[in-house]
Amino acid sequence: MEPFVLLSLAETPAHGYELAQAVAALGFRRATDDPSVLYKLLRGLEDQGYLSSEWGAAGAGPPPRTYRLTRSGRAYLDERAADLERQARRIKVFLGRYRRLGATARTARPHRSRAG
Repeated sequence: MEPFVLLSLAETPAHGYELAQAVAALGFRRATDDPSVLYKLLRGLEDQGYLSSEWGAAGAGPPPRTYRLTRSGRAYLDERAADLERQARRIKVFLGRYRRLGATARTARPHRSRAG
């Protein structure tokens, strides 16, 4: 979830609720199911200097805290993106080998269940 939060903030500053909705739309439902996970991540990133935040004007509810990516945060996002690219290449190799193995295994022996 972390790289997606960083990417969202690189695109535009946002408050926690907006970030939760954005990452939940990408499949990270924990961000909305348990917002404490997201807020813990945001606090950690801010403690490391990757984010800055400021309180907005109070409305009907509590004031929103808007998060922004710092220069250090942008550099960290770049590092995470490079790491994800390396992982994507490894996953592609793995899946190619797995598919070849699966095609060979299906023709070579019958399927066994885990319980068996």
